[in-house]
Amino acid sequence: MEFFDIPLTRFAGTIADVSGVRAPEYCPEERVEEIKTLVRDTTGKDTVDKVVIYNPDALGAWYIDKYAETFKPVTSVCPLRVNYLTSYPPKTPVCFGTMFTGATPDQHGIHHYDKHLLKIESLFDVWAEAGKKVAMVSVAGQSIPILFAERNIDYYLYATDGAVTAKAVELIESGKYDVVEVYTMEYDTVMHMTHPQSFFAKRAAKHHVESFTAIYEAVRRSYAGQKTLLTFSPDHGVHREWYLLGNHGKNIPKDMNLSHFYTVI
Repeated sequence: MEFFDIPLTRFAGTIADVSGVRAPEYCPEERVEEIKTLVRDTTGKDTVDKVVIYNPDALGAWYIDKYAETFKPVTSVCPLRVNYLTSYPPKTPVCFGTMFTGATPDQHGIHHYDKHLLKIESLFDVWAEAGKKVAMVSVAGQSIPILFAERNIDYYLYATDGAVTAKAVELIESGKYDVVEVYTMEYDTVMHMTHPQSFFAKRAAKHHVESFTAIYEAVRRSYAGQKTLLTFSPDHGVHREWYLLGNHGKNIPKDMNLSHFYTVI
């Protein structure tokens, strides 16, 4: 298994471009041109009207490939797959720190499992600056709402993935937001307690697919007449340790290789 070669640092600048805002300050100049082409070919212009980002934790590329049938509800509606190399070490705050700022760990300052407020510019800052209405819907106490707290956006934080998904669907159906960011974590939690391919982990992965499908259907119903970029965007992969439990944090393809999936509805 080889390492993917598109750095996750390119995500933020690309998403900024297609949502019609300037890139956060630490974004590299390089973009993921396939995403911009998807938007252009689907909308006839360079930008979309709305953005919905779904971040299920810890679903690496190898796992999605191995259990392709489980992920078919995602891959069948998303015409574009982009293979990224995530940030090292592949720990949740490190990776989401990069995903939403375009910064490397040396630039954003997180080099291990350390959840604290990031004060550098992020997508949430530039969206708010541009006057976009942004909702973050997440499990409470997790990396994204801690790293990107104190922004001029609306936060909806819950105890369970199910509550997060239900609220995300409600907010999409309301039509009031330009950007909806959604984070769920069951697979990561369960695979740490068991292992990446346990019965319980497989069930958790299926739940993430079901959440994505509910969000996809809400977008289709509620944003008719507008163009929405919807993404399925994990943060890192996982492996099974010698002591048999699931883990992540090594510089190996199983932990570092990500696949994101995109559609414009």
